[in-house]
Amino acid sequence: MKAEFIYSPHYDFSMYGIEKLHPFDAKKYSRAWELFTRSASNITTTIVDTPCDDAFLLSGHTASYLEALNDSAMVAKVIEIGLAKFLPNRTLQSKLITPAKYACQGTWLATQKAIQESKIAMNVGGGYHHAFTDHGEGFCFFADAALAIINARKQGLLAADDEVLMIDLDAHRGNGFESFFREDRAVKNFDMYNFQTYPGMHEGDVDDYPFMVPLRAGMQGPEYLKALQEEITPFLKSAQSPKLAFYNAGTDILHGDTLGGLNVSFD
Repeated sequence: MKAEFIYSPHYDFSMYGIEKLHPFDAKKYSRAWELFTRSASNITTTIVDTPCDDAFLLSGHTASYLEALNDSAMVAKVIEIGLAKFLPNRTLQSKLITPAKYACQGTWLATQKAIQESKIAMNVGGGYHHAFTDHGEGFCFFADAALAIINARKQGLLAADDEVLMIDLDAHRGNGFESFFREDRAVKNFDMYNFQTYPGMHEGDVDDYPFMVPLRAGMQGPEYLKALQEEITPFLKSAQSPKLAFYNAGTDILHGDTLGGLNVSFD
C-alpha cells in the first residue's frame, strides 16, 4: 500500500532564536521533510494550506484554556522557556500557536484519508501527546491525535465503539493523550517510554497497565527492539477489529537525543 505524506512549511516553530534555549528541535519538521524529499521519489503529498479552526480545538480543549493562550506567560509555560513571557503575544501566536494549528490540521487530514480512503497517511508534524484538555505541556499546545478521534466520531467517520489503536514509540510517555481516553474502552493505547525522563513513571501497578511499557535510560537498539517485539505482540493480538491505528513515531529514541535518554542507533 502506497503511503501519502502530509506536510506544511508552516510546521516549524520559531521565536527569533529564543527557541534555541530549549533542546526541543523547533525546526525538525522542515529538516526532516527536506531530507526525505531528497532521498525519495514519486511520493504522494498533500500540503496543508490552512490551520485548524477553533471549533476543531474546542471539541477537546476547554474555552478557558484556549483563551489563556492569549497570555504570553501561559505560552511560555507550555514551551518551558521563561523568557518567552516577555514577548508580545501576537508574536507567540504567529510563531508557535499557528504552526501547532497547522500540524493539528495535518493530523486531521491524515486521519480522514486513513478512514475514508483506506490509506497509510503520514503527517510529518504533530504528535503532541503531552497536551491535556485544559493545559499544555512539553511543547504540546493541542492534542492533535485525540482531537482527530473526537472529530472523526462527531462527523460519523468513527462510531463510538469502533476500535482505535495508538502505538506511541516516542521516548516520553504520552500522558496527555492517555488522559483523554482513560475511561474509553474503544481506544487502546500502547506506550513504550523512558520512565527516567519527563513525565516519569506511569502511576499505579505496572501489572495493571500491561501496555504502558517503561524502559530504562540508555537502552540500546537490540534490547529496545527485543522489548518492542515482546510487548507489542500481545497488544496487537488483544485488538479485535480496529478501524484506525495511529503511530506516534519515536525519533527521539535515537542515540544523542538530549531529551529522550535512550541509545538506539540510526540503523
